[in-house]
Amino acid sequence: MPRKSYRIVSRGFAVQDARIQANLSSKELAALVGLSRPMLSSIENGASTREKTAHKIAESLGKTFEELFEITRPAPAN
Repeated sequence: MPRKSYRIVSRGFAVQDARIQANLSSKELAALVGLSRPMLSSIENGASTREKTAHKIAESLGKTFEELFEITRPAPAN
């Protein structure tokens, strides 16, 4: 099966900023979304995530997917 050719990542610190604005700890948001706190921290710091998880995070924070995440394409291999 071919690998997907895109990544879904946080727009800068958008997820972390929205979480803080919502007055939620990383532990609380992780529990709402069904992630471990370290996994949420990784996503907040730019690790890629699944589309379904990104939508859960956005919904839990009252934001749209587009406000918090961007879809990036890896650079072509040389």
